[in-house]
Amino acid sequence: MISPDISLCFKQSLEDIRTLINSQLMKQAGASYPANLYQPIKYFLEMGGKRLRPCLTLLACKAAGGTIETALPSACAIELLHNFTLVHDDIMDQDDLRRGKQTIHKRWNEAVAILSGDGLIGLAYRALLESPAATIHRVMRIFTEGVIIVCEGQAIDKDFEDREDVSLEEYFDMIEKKTGALITISTEIGGIVAQAEENYINALREYGAFIGRAFQIQDDILDIISTEQVLGKDLGSDLAQGKKTYPIVCLKHCAPEKDWQYVQEVLRRRYIEGGTLEKVRDILERNGVLAMAQNQVQSDMERACECLQAVNNGNWSKDLIELSTLILNRKH
Repeated sequence: MISPDISLCFKQSLEDIRTLINSQLMKQAGASYPANLYQPIKYFLEMGGKRLRPCLTLLACKAAGGTIETALPSACAIELLHNFTLVHDDIMDQDDLRRGKQTIHKRWNEAVAILSGDGLIGLAYRALLESPAATIHRVMRIFTEGVIIVCEGQAIDKDFEDREDVSLEEYFDMIEKKTGALITISTEIGGIVAQAEENYINALREYGAFIGRAFQIQDDILDIISTEQVLGKDLGSDLAQGKKTYPIVCLKHCAPEKDWQYVQEVLRRRYIEGGTLEKVRDILERNGVLAMAQNQVQSDMERACECLQAVNNGNWSKDLIELSTLILNRKH
């Protein structure tokens, strides 16, 4: 079971890690010319964010017997890659806000945003090349495969927007690619650069896979129940884009026909008008779908921790299990 308590020591340690990551990210994007490439990249990186993926890499490496310094290049590479996906996602989804600020394509234009995304993935590979020589080939292979899988997941997600018959199995496959892949490689690469034994690397990979799935389902829930101020991006954007999220996919199997048809009409409309989000939220609550989603998140988080505890009784993974609690209780 995941403990509800987080030590103050761990919280401070996590803040120190985030500060280190932010510093290294700005060094990676330290150039100033040409300005129409590096200014938007710095602007986006300075928005901040949870830095979940690099934190997972560093904590996984530390748990597996390595050091923070050893995993830092890989951690930064993964976060730069993640930011590349966000910049391009914002263009495809036509979102105006990211982390409470204007998206790059909104503040500049789509051409600048595309170029910024391309620059971020280039910076990611340059950072990755600083990984330890003994592990760089394996790390590069896993990282590159992760890029491909994320793109596959995004393509499937876009395809689902025009479908009404997405199954739960198809949904899980999509999010395990679109969101889960980057989180999985974050923990796996942490174990690899620590040069840990394979059973530890396998446990970290499995942990990351469950965390990734839970994280995306949480996002699906928050897009419906949060507020724009807390979430830091357009609320209800998934509905406005016709996305097939966990609550939507599950609703088909438990809602009266009237409720299901109303939500389908909202998804076909591709925009949210006054009161629509509140009505959809009420339908999802009345049919128990939001509770189902929250239970799935809880279950996946617990299974993630069980993967770690199966190796050496979990004595090596205390920080990762504490981080799981923070993820489980996040509001944005």
